[in-house]
Amino acid sequence: MKRRCSFLAEFQPLPTIAVFLLLNTALFFAARLVLFSFLLPDIVDRAAIPQALYIGLKFDARMAVFMTLPLAFFLLWPSLERAVSGPEPRRGWPLSRRVLAWITGLMTAGAMLVYIFDFGFFFYLHQHIDMGANVFLEDPSESVRMVWQSYPVVLIALGFIAALYVYMKNFAGLLSIHQPCPIRPKGVFADGCSRKWRAFVTVCTLVMLFIVGYGQISSNLFPLRWSNAYFSADSNITLLAVNPIQNLYDTRNYGKAVPPNEKAAREAWPRMAAYLGVPEGSAPLSYVRHVSGKAMAKRPNIVVIIMESLCWERTSLAPSMPKELGHDIDPTPFLKELAGRSLYFPNFYAPARTTARAVFTTVSGVPDVNHSGGTTSRNPKLVDQSTVLNEFKGYEKYYMIGGNANWANIRGLLQHNTTGLHLLEESSWEAPNIDVWGISDIALFRESVDVLSKSAKPFVAVIQTAAFHRPYTIPDDNEGFVIPEAPSAEALAWYGYENADEYRSLKLSDHALKRFFAKASQQPWFKDTVFAIFGDHGLNFNSANITPAVRACNLQAWHVPLLIYAPGGHVAPGVDHTPRIQPDVLPTMASLAGLDYVTNTLGRDMFDPHHAEGAAFISVGDAARFLVKDGYVYAVRPSGNTLYRLDEKTADGKARDLSSEEPERAETMRTQAMDFYHTSKWLLYNNGKAVVEKARKAAQGGN
Repeated sequence: MKRRCSFLAEFQPLPTIAVFLLLNTALFFAARLVLFSFLLPDIVDRAAIPQALYIGLKFDARMAVFMTLPLAFFLLWPSLERAVSGPEPRRGWPLSRRVLAWITGLMTAGAMLVYIFDFGFFFYLHQHIDMGANVFLEDPSESVRMVWQSYPVVLIALGFIAALYVYMKNFAGLLSIHQPCPIRPKGVFADGCSRKWRAFVTVCTLVMLFIVGYGQISSNLFPLRWSNAYFSADSNITLLAVNPIQNLYDTRNYGKAVPPNEKAAREAWPRMAAYLGVPEGSAPLSYVRHVSGKAMAKRPNIVVIIMESLCWERTSLAPSMPKELGHDIDPTPFLKELAGRSLYFPNFYAPARTTARAVFTTVSGVPDVNHSGGTTSRNPKLVDQSTVLNEFKGYEKYYMIGGNANWANIRGLLQHNTTGLHLLEESSWEAPNIDVWGISDIALFRESVDVLSKSAKPFVAVIQTAAFHRPYTIPDDNEGFVIPEAPSAEALAWYGYENADEYRSLKLSDHALKRFFAKASQQPWFKDTVFAIFGDHGLNFNSANITPAVRACNLQAWHVPLLIYAPGGHVAPGVDHTPRIQPDVLPTMASLAGLDYVTNTLGRDMFDPHHAEGAAFISVGDAARFLVKDGYVYAVRPSGNTLYRLDEKTADGKARDLSSEEPERAETMRTQAMDFYHTSKWLLYNNGKAVVEKARKAAQGGN
């Protein structure tokens, strides 16, 4: 008579896999608690400890899932499950069992080595190990000697071997007690599990592994990311929450990035220091300067609106279509109207493409010129950045986005660097998501007004839109938006639209902005508020309304309008043709608020008469950059450097290189373009919050 499977065996291999998963999670978390004991005396934000441990536990569980995958693969395959289960044979393990043991052993050894090096890294530099540690491989002999002299290497090695032995011994023990439930032959009545039941258990196991490995469930389906660990400005809280293995993986692009050229940055420093107004006598490579505030009876609120893909050439601010080409489609009538009531900057540029770079550049005040290494917001090694947002003392601080803040890891950038920030994202809003980018811009604007109206203090808020982006969704809740007819081919070509959907989407963004100001104007705080509206980046597709120089440099990809609107009269309407860039926004708004602040960035107060001369720097890649200044654009490219006049029109429609005609101007602009690049690169690696805090303490007579 056949023996019936036990109740536990019927659910195999789920129980065995779950036990192994829990065991590994517990071991990873135990290492975290050891780290916690060393970090605790230095933690300032102690209220954040439970959240840090919770996030850390989720990271540890994810790593445990990866450790469990080989076992899961073998146990979920019935024939392999039988081969690796049961007591060890006297004359060695079968091949499949040996393979599983070797795979698990190597993964375990690798994880243990990462943790050993991580603890050594922590006690040496007070940080987790990252890909920047590969610098120690440049001189391996010296590094080995340093390690040998600094740490008890023999003792650590013996401990490593002993720990690995105990781990693998227990792993073998887990396999020896694993009892698979045999699968009944199809159509035969016998003891064991049916194929349908085994399939159900397999699906349950895979779902368990996926959920634990994914880390979190959100409406936009973003997995757990390193930025979740950067929710506090206290760096020790971040150290507590981060998993060393994940940190090592997430900094994989760090080594690919072109590092700062310190020699070039030093050569550029005197010129850039003068351009930024760095005080005389400052140490080389220091860009810290103090901006004096001014007394004000009532400090204004500040609202910064970053509009998705608001390319100047696509808007009604660009030249209208000639009548001979047909009826003009007037893409953004409200934006054009608002520009007439604002201080309008038609020569405003994003120094780098993509929304992630724009957000980083605006918030940190440093152009994101990391191209080969990926966007800086995605690099945990460089997430620590000072920001003028922290200078808004006594203000409520808001950052509002319709989607998930895990996008591009901006959560880490914002929460880790901005004290007291209210980060409002998809889960904060009542409106439902309409696509991958979250709620509609109309809903975002509408609800943001409600949030700001409840603020007890003066507020500084950043609202980031996303609607003007594929898939160009038009929501049902659109507050009266009328979908326009498809424009003519001539009209689409004039403004550079790829299709009618793109045109309608920008039209909708303009409508959303109009509805925002219509609602905001009814609020008591409206006249006490200064608004800055600009695009995160331009678009590549050429339009017929651009000049040959713009086309030759593809400047429309970075050209965005800036409007500073002050309904209460804080800023007089007008047009300022001076070239400016995104890092200038926050310092300018801080000065308009009368704040006394310290900055270490490339941003300048656009109203400071000492900064009347402006230049717009654009970084295209590691080897290409532009400088817009005095009606010219200078291009530094591998194919050759060129100088163009922005407004020059030629008979053949091709830009005319003026380098030989104006060599002095060309050389001056080339030098300034390179100065901007090398300084930006340097500051990306040297703009931490501690830089500003140290300068502030020194100014106050502290240490």
